[in-house]
Amino acid sequence: MELDEECKGCLYGSQMKKVEGTQTDEAKLAEFKSRVKALCENPPPHYCAPILMRDINGLHREIFGTDIDYTREKSLFNRALLAMEERLFAEIMRSPDPIAEALKFAMAANYIDFARMSDLDEGAVDYIISAARKANPDEKTVQCFKEKLRAVNSLCVLHDNCGEIVLDKILIRVIKRLYLDIKVTSVVRGKPIINDVTAYDAEEVGLYNFAEVLDNGTDVAGTYLKEVRPEVLKLLKTSDVVLSKGLGNLETLYGEGYKIFYAFNCKCKHISKRFNAPLFSATFVKE
Repeated sequence: MELDEECKGCLYGSQMKKVEGTQTDEAKLAEFKSRVKALCENPPPHYCAPILMRDINGLHREIFGTDIDYTREKSLFNRALLAMEERLFAEIMRSPDPIAEALKFAMAANYIDFARMSDLDEGAVDYIISAARKANPDEKTVQCFKEKLRAVNSLCVLHDNCGEIVLDKILIRVIKRLYLDIKVTSVVRGKPIINDVTAYDAEEVGLYNFAEVLDNGTDVAGTYLKEVRPEVLKLLKTSDVVLSKGLGNLETLYGEGYKIFYAFNCKCKHISKRFNAPLFSATFVKE
């Protein structure tokens, strides 16, 4: 998906707020602000938000010598949701439709997105749990997803954010409990970028116990087909089912010709309009 005007302002605002709260060198801050503003106002043609985010992070590295650091936020949300994992897993398994219920939680957790909202705190966890219990994803798409799972041997999950990864893990646990022979491969980011999941984060939350984990080799906040590892391209072509989490993966993959299930929180007005879904709703679509 090409870059929307809403994305430019959103990424500029959220990242400036984060950097202004962590950096004190006024001269460097002024340079960073000026160069990020120029980039957001006039990005290269055919950009999408995940690539713009990488370039903003690259400017931070050039000016301040480090990436924009979300280590604390990533660990905060991972730990908060890990503390709830077993209770939520048991609750979901007791529900009449565990797959649909687990999907609701995994979609609602996509709210944890520091590219768009830089000031989230632990209170977001309560919002996620409440939103998951009220979520109403498209029944036909959920039914199609379940029918696919019953008949296949391999599932590829493209992950997005930390914290969210714990709810993704619960979904994977539910799927593997119900479909014993299915092989799950989880794809994470190749390098740190905002609060996106890396192999380190996947290990922190115990994802390796339930899936084979592969990093995509890039620092783009999505699955950028021009740069991902060949193994990732092969997975997209050969996996029986592909589940994409979050907006970054949606923005880099939608319209590229793959038959993918997309699960995300509809955090942006232009995404809401495109998929005819209420703002901040848990959304599940199949391309």
